[in-house]
Amino acid sequence: MRLILIRHAEPDYVRDSLTEKGWREAELLSERVSGWDVTEFFCSPLGRAKDTASKTLKKNESDCGYC
Repeated sequence: MRLILIRHAEPDYVRDSLTEKGWREAELLSERVSGWDVTEFFCSPLGRAKDTASKTLKKNESDCGYC
């Protein structure tokens, strides 16, 4: 088993989302992760974490459990 931890992209704390740069980071992350053999995704319920994960989940046609 291999466990990979990824921190959220650049956050917009006021909106609990991502900044414009953060959305670009999330897209780059999704491209990188799409080449990995991932069997399960888990994510914090915070908006910035869910937004970061959303691009990867969509690209992998997956969903995630929340911690």
